[in-house]
Amino acid sequence: MKNPLILFFVLTLILLSSCKKENTEPHYNAAYNNYENTFGGSQDDIANSTIIENNDLYIFGTTKSFGDLSGDHYLIKLNTYGNVIFEKTYGGIAEEEGIDIISTNDGNFILIGSTQSSGAGQKDIHVIKIDAQGNQIWENTFGGALDDTPADIIETSNSEFCIVGTTESFGAGSRDIYLIWLDQNGNLIRQKTYGDTDIDGGSELLEIENQEIMLYGYTKNYGAQDRDLYLLKTNSIGDSLWSQKYGGANYEESQSFSRTQSGGYLLCGHSSSLEPNHSMYGLKLDTNGNYIWDIHYGGPQHDGGQALLINKEGNYVFIGRTMSYGAGMRDAMMVIINPSGQVLSSYFFGSTQNDRIDDIIEYQDYYYMVGQTNSFSGGDNDVYLIKQHK
Repeated sequence: MKNPLILFFVLTLILLSSCKKENTEPHYNAAYNNYENTFGGSQDDIANSTIIENNDLYIFGTTKSFGDLSGDHYLIKLNTYGNVIFEKTYGGIAEEEGIDIISTNDGNFILIGSTQSSGAGQKDIHVIKIDAQGNQIWENTFGGALDDTPADIIETSNSEFCIVGTTESFGAGSRDIYLIWLDQNGNLIRQKTYGDTDIDGGSELLEIENQEIMLYGYTKNYGAQDRDLYLLKTNSIGDSLWSQKYGGANYEESQSFSRTQSGGYLLCGHSSSLEPNHSMYGLKLDTNGNYIWDIHYGGPQHDGGQALLINKEGNYVFIGRTMSYGAGMRDAMMVIINPSGQVLSSYFFGSTQNDRIDDIIEYQDYYYMVGQTNSFSGGDNDVYLIKQHK
C-alpha cells in the first residue's frame, strides 16, 4: 500500500529539485523526523552500503563526479539528521567501484570494492582500512590476471577478515566463488575457490557457530537448469561441509541473506521461475538449509529483491526494486513479512524516473536506506538516502 507520507516527500522533492546541487539539504517530515536526501555532482554517484557507528551514518559507494572521472570509491559521513560531516574519495587513475563498508573491532573501518588502477589484472579486489575521519591506514589488492570482484566482508571471531566475491582468474569454471582471509594488517592468510565448470559467484557471508562460515551466492552447476541460489557451509579454514541450491527452472539471482531467530536462514533475491520478468524472491530455511517457505512478490514487470533485515519486532523487511508498482519507471520498494511468510505491509519510494535501494539498516526506531536516484538529480544518478520511521 502506498504510504501517504512518502507522497508528501515526493511532491516536496519535485518542487525543490529544479536546480542541481552537489549536496541537497535534507527534506524533513516533522511528524516523524523522516527525510529523503541526495548526494553527488554532475555525473553518476551511487551508494551500495551503509552502517551507523557512534551515532554517525557512513555511506559507501562509487562516484564519477569527484576524484577520477572513470570512477572512485565514495565515502560520505553524516549525522543521523542527514547533515554531511565529510565526503572522501579513494582510488587511482582508472576505475574503482565501492561495494561494502564495515566497522572493525578496533574502532576503525574497512572498505572493499574493485579497482583497475592497481593489482594483478583487469579488475582486482581492493581493500582499504581507514579511521573514523576517513584517513587511510593501509590498503591492498587481491586477484589474478582477469576480473576478480568482492561482494561482502566480515571480521571473524578470531580477528581475521573474510571476503567473499567472484573470480575469473582462479577456479574450475569461467567464474567461481572466491573466498579470501586477511590478517589485521591486510595480508593474505589463505584463499579458496568453489564451483564447477559453469558459472558460480558469491554474494554474502556470515560467521556462525564454531567459527564456521555460511556463504550465500549462486550457481549454474550441480544440476541447476539455469542460475540457482546457493548456500555453502564451510569450516573456519574454508573446507566445505555441505551445500544446497534453491530455485526453479529459470534464472534466480542472489542478493542478501540473514540468520533467523531460530538459527535458520532467510534468503533474498530475484526469480524468473514463476514470473518471466522477475519477481522479488524470499526463501526461509531451517538450520540445515531445508525449505520452510518461499514467497514471490511483484507484478507483471521486472521486480527483484536487493537487501533484507530482520527488525527488532522479529519481522522480515525485504528491500527491492520494482517496475510494476510505484510512481516511476523503476521505484524502490519495502515489503514487510511476518515469520510465517505473510505480507504485513508494503511501501514504495521514488518518483518519475529510476530509483533503487541497495542496503538497509535499523537504528533507534528508524530505517536508513541507501541506493541511487535519477528522479531527484540533474540527469545522472545521485546517492539516495531515505530515513523512514518504523
